[in-house]
This record gives sequence, structure tokens and C-alpha cells, in this order.
Amino acid sequence: MRSLLSKGGWGKFAEGLAPHESPASRMVQTAGSRVQLAKLFGGLDDKEVELLVYDLDFWARREQSPPDKFSTCFVMAGRGFGKTWCGARWVIKKAWQAKSVGALVGPTAADVRDTMIRGASGILALSPPWFTPKYEPSKRRVTWPNGVYAICYSADKPDRLRGPNAGWGWGDEPASWKHDMAAVDQLPLVLRIGSREDPPQLLLTGTPRPLKKIEELLFANAETQELKPGVVLRTGSSLSNFANLAPSAVANMRALANTRWGQQEVLGRLLFDVPGAIFGSAKWGRVEADPHEYAQQLDRRIVSVDPSPTSETGSDETGIIVQGCKSSALFGADGIPLKRVSVLADLSRRASPREWATTAIRAYLEWGCDALVVEVNTGGEMVETLISTVAGEMGVSVNVKPVRATSAKSKRAEPVSALAEAGRVEFVGTFPKLEAQLSKFTGINGRRDDRADAFCWGVHDLVFVEQFFAV
Repeated sequence: MRSLLSKGGWGKFAEGLAPHESPASRMVQTAGSRVQLAKLFGGLDDKEVELLVYDLDFWARREQSPPDKFSTCFVMAGRGFGKTWCGARWVIKKAWQAKSVGALVGPTAADVRDTMIRGASGILALSPPWFTPKYEPSKRRVTWPNGVYAICYSADKPDRLRGPNAGWGWGDEPASWKHDMAAVDQLPLVLRIGSREDPPQLLLTGTPRPLKKIEELLFANAETQELKPGVVLRTGSSLSNFANLAPSAVANMRALANTRWGQQEVLGRLLFDVPGAIFGSAKWGRVEADPHEYAQQLDRRIVSVDPSPTSETGSDETGIIVQGCKSSALFGADGIPLKRVSVLADLSRRASPREWATTAIRAYLEWGCDALVVEVNTGGEMVETLISTVAGEMGVSVNVKPVRATSAKSKRAEPVSALAEAGRVEFVGTFPKLEAQLSKFTGINGRRDDRADAFCWGVHDLVFVEQFFAV
């Protein structure tokens, strides 16, 4: 054990591990009992125990360890895989080697600060006490005790990716970078320190997205997926990190893993054959029953609303969908009952703000709902105030849950599509206008998807709101 704790000691040990194994997990498995573990680690003194706790090579799964030699390495894996942990670990190792200046690039300045640096799996959290860097937000700089520093950049301002020479960089979630990932084109202006034998290195960590820019970044031949010289692609599944995820999240991921969305977001597979209609593979259930009677069997009932700012002729309708969920008879691998969504009513209409608010509140009361979920991107706090005012005039109170879109509607719809593809969404009756919108839904902003948008917001509240892939 002491010899393995020495510098580089875990390298050869890790070569014999499966991708999902770490030296720590292999030792626990080999020991087989607490007594044997005590014998294995009992001889270490306090200093050696501290070294082991902060030895990231000891805890890293093999699939989380980029190779030593590469020009660009993309760790492309499912959500919850431990990609941020992987990137932070690599950055700390580069800083320890004290070779050159680094660069940290995230979708926004807030992402760099809150995820890459200060996050639960970020640089500060993973750094040992004797090698903790100083973070200076005003200078956009992280500086280690040995003098090595990294400069922070935001991908939404790609023209700022200039200035000091750097020899290495970590870019997180590049598929979410704005301006068609323009920051990727600017990175060569930053990563200029190196030689033929020791070139500048760029580590990218993120969930796969079928984007042309990613294809051009990785492949010399996209059809055969032949990688460019110096490029390394590491892929991995969210399920590899199941020990660090909530059982309910793991159950949902396993249940959706074989759907198209699950292959991308859970298994980390790069899929380029994107169908136009997001719900094209949905297997909608159909229930012939009285909706109000059927609703009494459900664990929850909600009204979800996608408001239209105007009721003028030709404007969008306000999407108003009543739906609920109950735990299925099916259970996930961890014994967690899987949720099934039931669409009960489509009350969407072209109406003034006061009219649609009245309709939504009446539905909330009629169906015995526990929440009125409303999208507030357009109206902001005025939407909440409107509903509260109308409810007060009616002499009732409602539980308003405002939701705000932070990304494209296609991303919000993908996990809902996966749920439908798995056969876990049913219509209690027929809803021709809603079903027609879902059949043509592509997620392109500007299209009239009011009913489909309201439906997706509701499913997220019923099924995904507590999961890390809720958007």
C-alpha cells in the first residue's frame, strides 16, 4: 500500500481495471470483508491516510482518467457520470506539474464559477489542503501555491478568448456554448504553449449532442467516425456512477436507458440520425374511462399552463392541460416504483390573461389539483400576480408553481419523449389538437406548440422535477 501511495503508484495498477472500476473499488472488492480491509489499510499512519483521501487517482474510475498523451480529449458521457469531477481532477494534476498557464471555459461566467471552480465536484472541493488554489473572481483567475494559474473564460463571449499564452485548457459542456460553439474556434488563440512531443492539451467534458461542430472537432471521417490525429474520445454511462446518485434517479435512468433520449443522456452515446419529430417514437397509452373517476386513482393532479401574451386574432392559444401521475405496477432495478403520466383534459384556448387565469383556476378546483404550474418567461412576476389576484376575487387560493425556460424547448421535450417512448404516458380520452401538435413537435422556437409546451411543463413537474435532468 505504501509503495502504491508513492508518485505514479496507481498508474500500472489502474491498467488492469475495467472502465467502471477505480483502485479504491477494486481493493474493496478484493478484500471482501471489513477485517481484510482493516488489515489492508490499518498499517497507514495519519499522514498517509490524509494522502490517500486526497489522492484522486485512487478514487477515479478508469473511464474518468484521460490518457497522458492527446491534443484534444472529449469525455462525452451521460448526466451524473462524474464529468465535472473528471475535469477538476485533471486540472489539479496539470497545475501540480507546474508547466504552463491554463484556461477554464464554461458556457457562462456563472457556470465556470459555480460548477467548475466552486461546485461540489469542482476544483476547490477536490483540492487537498496543501494544494488549494486561490480563486479571484475579479481577476478571472485561479492561482495554485506553486504559482501556476488558470484564466477563466465564458463561452458566450468567444472574442475574449485571447491574451496570455496557455498550455492546457478545460472546457465544460461545449455543446451548450452559444454562438454555434464559436469559442471552440477561438481556443487555438489561447492554447499556444507546447511542442511536437508535448503539445497543448484541451480536455472537454460534456453530454453528447448531435451538432455539426462536434462532428468537425472530433472526426476526420464522420461516416466511419475515424478520429482526427491526437483526438481521444472517452464515453461513459450515468449508471457507472450509481453509487453517488439518488436511487430514484437511477431507477428513472435505467427505465429510460433504451429510449433514444436515454441513449444520449444516460448512456452517453453520440447520435447523429436525429428525427425531425421529437415524439416520433412515442407509444401513447389510451384509457377509455370517465376522466374524473380515473383521476381519483392518481397520486397527484396538476394544471400546467403555457400563457400567450395576447388574445388577438391569429395569436397563439394559451396551453392549459390537466394531467396527473401515479406509481406504476412496474418497479425500477432499485425497487423504486416508476411513475406514469395521465393526460386528463385539454382546456387550451385563445383568451385574455384574465380569461385564461380564470379557466386554469377553475380546472385546479374542479380536478382537485395540488399545483398550478405556469411558465413565466414572458410575463415574469406579473403572471403570478395575475393568478393570485383572480383567485382572490374568486375567494379561493391556489398553489402556483412558476417555471422558467433556461434552454431550448427541444431539450425540455427530450426526456418527456423518452417517457412516452417507454409507454409511460397515457391519454384518458382523445385530445386531437394536443396529439396533432405532439406528432409534429420539433422543438423549433417560434412554432405554435402551446398545448405541447404546457404538456411538457406538466410532465417535468410530475416526474422529473427532482431529477438532475429536469430543465
